Amino acid sequence: MVWVSPRMAQSSNVIAGYQTYPHTDAYETGMRAGRPIFAMLRGDSVPSIAWGNRPMLPHVMRQSTDNSPNRELQARCREMEAQGALAVSVFVGFPHADVRHAGLSAVVVTDGDSELAQRWRDELLDAAWNEREAFVYRSEPLEVAIKRASKMTDGPVVLLDHCDNAASGGTMDSMTVLGAILDAGLDNVAAFAICDPDAVTAMIEAGTGAHITLPLGGRTDTPAIGKRSEPRVITGTVKRIADGRFRNHGPMSRGEQMDMGPTVVFDTGKVEIVVISRHQEPNDYACVEAVGIDATRKRYLMLKSRVAWRAGFRSIAKAIVECAGVGVCTSDYGLLRFERVRRPIYPLDAVGH
Repeated sequence: MVWVSPRMAQSSNVIAGYQTYPHTDAYETGMRAGRPIFAMLRGDSVPSIAWGNRPMLPHVMRQSTDNSPNRELQARCREMEAQGALAVSVFVGFPHADVRHAGLSAVVVTDGDSELAQRWRDELLDAAWNEREAFVYRSEPLEVAIKRASKMTDGPVVLLDHCDNAASGGTMDSMTVLGAILDAGLDNVAAFAICDPDAVTAMIEAGTGAHITLPLGGRTDTPAIGKRSEPRVITGTVKRIADGRFRNHGPMSRGEQMDMGPTVVFDTGKVEIVVISRHQEPNDYACVEAVGIDATRKRYLMLKSRVAWRAGFRSIAKAIVECAGVGVCTSDYGLLRFERVRRPIYPLDAVGH
C-alpha cells in the first residue's frame, strides 16, 4: 500500500489502489482504474476526486488485509464502490519512505458528486484514525521468538525474517535470523533466501556434492541504521545448482517469469539454505519448488519477507513466528531517522492523546 500526496490527487482524474495486501488484485485494480477513465473519455461520467490523510504511520507488519483493521477498511472501500463510487482506495502507506506524506491516506472518486466523495473519504480516514493503536507493531526479542519456535512440532512453522525484506529495500544478506536458527540447532529447516552472488559462484565452482566451508551473507553494510555487515562462516554440502528461473503460480503476479539468478541449495545437515544471485522476495511457492524443496515437508521455513509471503505460503503455514533480525526495513522505528515526514505524527509523537 503506497502513499498518495495531495499533488498526485490534484493532477489526476482517477486514482485506484490495491485493496489487498499481499497484492493479489492487480487485474481488478487495473479495471477499477480503467473503467472510470474510459467512461470519462466517452463523456458518460465526470469524475470528482477527494483526497485526505491522517497524521499516522501504520506499521507495515500491521497492514495485511488478512487481519484487522486494514481488512475492514478495504471491505468498506468495496462497499462504497458497490454503492456507486467509481473508485475507492485506502493507502496504508510505506513509512520507511520518509517523505512528507508517508502514512495513511484515502482517495474517493465519485461521478460528479464532490460532497459524497468528501464524506466517504472522511468516513474512511476517521475509521482508520480510531484504530491507530491497532496499526502499531511490537516485536519480541529474537532469542525469545526462536525459543518459542523450538517448542513447536507441527510444521511448517514460518520463521519470518521481516527486517530484511528485499521488496522493502532490504539487502537480503543479513545473517542474524539464520544465525540464530543455526545456533539453536533447529532441524529440518529450509531458508529462503540469502542473496550472495560471490558465495553462489564459489559453490558452483566447487560443484554439486562438494563439502565446503565459506563465508555466507553479510556483504552489504546498512549505514541507514548504523550497522556493519557480518558474514557467517558456514560448512555444508552443495546439494543442488539451478538457474534460478521460475514462473509464479499465483495468486500474486500469476504467470510472471521470475529470475533470481544462478542459485544454490547449500545443506548444513539441518538447514537447507537457498543462496541466490539476484534479490527475490518469497511471495510465491514456486521460488522453493524451483530448487527442489518441498516446503510442506519442512518443520521450519525461514522467509525474508514481511507480508507478501502470505500470497504463496499462507495455505501451508501451521504457525508463524516473527523474528526481529537486522535490516534496513527494521520494525524498530527507534532505529530510523525520520527527517522529511510531517510532524507530529502517530506513533512517533503523542498525537491525539
